Amino acid sequence: MTEETLNDEAPAPEVPAAPRGLLAALDEVLRRPWAVIGRADSGGGSSLPYLIGGALVCFALYGAASGFFQGGPQVWVASLKAPLIILASLLLCAPSFYVFSSLAGVEVSPRWLVATFGGLGAMLGLLLVALMPITWLFSVSSASLAFITVMQVCVWIVAVHFGFRFLGVAFENRGATRPSIAWVLLFLLVSLQVASQMRPVLWRDEGEDLFAPRKMFFLQHFFEVAAGEDGKPIGGAERGD
Repeated sequence: MTEETLNDEAPAPEVPAAPRGLLAALDEVLRRPWAVIGRADSGGGSSLPYLIGGALVCFALYGAASGFFQGGPQVWVASLKAPLIILASLLLCAPSFYVFSSLAGVEVSPRWLVATFGGLGAMLGLLLVALMPITWLFSVSSASLAFITVMQVCVWIVAVHFGFRFLGVAFENRGATRPSIAWVLLFLLVSLQVASQMRPVLWRDEGEDLFAPRKMFFLQHFFEVAAGEDGKPIGGAERGD
């Protein structure tokens, strides 16, 4: 009997029952991401309420840690805007995900799509929370908005990279080879533009609106922050240190 025959006859892993509790559901995303998708395909119980709720909590916690760059009310503003930015990005990219997945040979069902996005959101949230202590440290100890902005972009790229691996599990469960890298790049660009649209997130002057009225491409916003042209602090003196 050849090795290929043995592999073909190997039984598929049994999909475990839906975990009970928030922490158990989030732990499953890290340890057994295939189980989240497997239950969606088999019609078994779902942990989606826990995954979605846990993702929102993780996004809010990470946003709060980022808001400590200015401190005060901006901690709460950032904790509210972070979930809005990520949720809006996922919703805006959902139609393109359906099309890209279909082109990749995936038979997309509503249940599979919701499970995939719920697991992806939970994975992104867990990765952001894992990096949250580092974000908090630099937020409270740095006076450069340009540096903090670059660091936030790098952290988000890392989170999206590992989120891409979760999508790979979802695609393999449907017999497809891998998710489209083009869609992941599209999602990354959209999320950066949404973040720019919902600015200010990290720093807001006294009396400034919660949302900036001026339209701006995210690269233009990034370069203005880097150059200090938006009037925000770029050194210790500007923060009164």
